[in-house]
Amino acid sequence: MYRRLKKVFSCLLVVALLITTMAPLAEARSFFTARRTFGVIFLGGSVFMAKKAIDFRRDANTIYESYKTATIPQDADQLFDRSTDRDTKSQMAAGISAVLLISGLRLLLFSGVDDNIPRMDRKIDVNLTSDVQRRSLGITLKKKF
Repeated sequence: MYRRLKKVFSCLLVVALLITTMAPLAEARSFFTARRTFGVIFLGGSVFMAKKAIDFRRDANTIYESYKTATIPQDADQLFDRSTDRDTKSQMAAGISAVLLISGLRLLLFSGVDDNIPRMDRKIDVNLTSDVQRRSLGITLKKKF
């Protein structure tokens, strides 16, 4: 099962890299945009977390086999707790891996969708007025929409 999962992740990574490298060649633009860079980083993090999930699962299974053969109740409780802990870590790592995989693919596949969005004018005008006789200070904020 480990080899099959390793092949699946390797194929997904190769397909994602092939898809993203074909578009810049046709457009003659730089490949390393912020979205694509983070997409590749997320895919690498996904592969790393998938590997950790597999390792934690393997450790949990090994510890659980030791738990089944334990004769001392205190050792059995300790081994069961360790097995449960590793199993929980495996599930969390698999979930994080899935989130990173989806985010990375989304960033890579849709990296050029919103490149030409015009920037908003975020300028805010602040007017201060004061009157010494009245002892007052006025502040006016103006924003164009």
